[in-house]
Amino acid sequence: MLPVFLAGCVKQLPAAAVPPAVVPPMQPAPPPPEGQARLVVDVVDGPTPVQRVRMAPTPNAAGRPGFHFDEAGEPLCTPSPCAVDLPFGNVLLGFPRVGDPGVTEIEVVHVGPESSVYRRSLSVYDGRTGGLRVLGIIATSLGGASAVTGTVLLPIGLSDGNGGLTTAGAITLGGGALLMALGIWAIRTDAPTYRPGSINHFALPR
Repeated sequence: MLPVFLAGCVKQLPAAAVPPAVVPPMQPAPPPPEGQARLVVDVVDGPTPVQRVRMAPTPNAAGRPGFHFDEAGEPLCTPSPCAVDLPFGNVLLGFPRVGDPGVTEIEVVHVGPESSVYRRSLSVYDGRTGGLRVLGIIATSLGGASAVTGTVLLPIGLSDGNGGLTTAGAITLGGGALLMALGIWAIRTDAPTYRPGSINHFALPR
């Protein structure tokens, strides 16, 4: 139970500021073909590899009819900024997450009749923690075990009229609950942080 709790204990910080509507310097290019629009992709954190993500159908395992869809990425910008001509509609773009190698955040970008600029600041994950988190894990584990013991002893003492067992159960339960609460506070206080990125999608000046 504790590993599951720790995995979900990440403090979310306010999102990054919206990038200013600035067109990155690009090489001149001919107008996009009929039925397509130019999408300029830029990452304000610096040159970044950006993927175009497609949903690739894969047959289900033997005995199960149909298909399931997996994300399949292909290079779009190597690195950003870049300009691509795309058909009107939605396209999936994949951006790396700073501090979390191997994680790709996917965004849906609408390509309309007008050429546009999609500027993004990357999300940032900081997994660094200190000694307070270790103490919190220890306290939560010991407090949980103590609270469970008190939960068992207290009803037995009450039903048997055993004052000593009742007192021991109440103290163990209360002390364990308090220790567990302090441990959870310490874990949350010294937790990894996640700051979502932000975007600015605006029309490309004519």
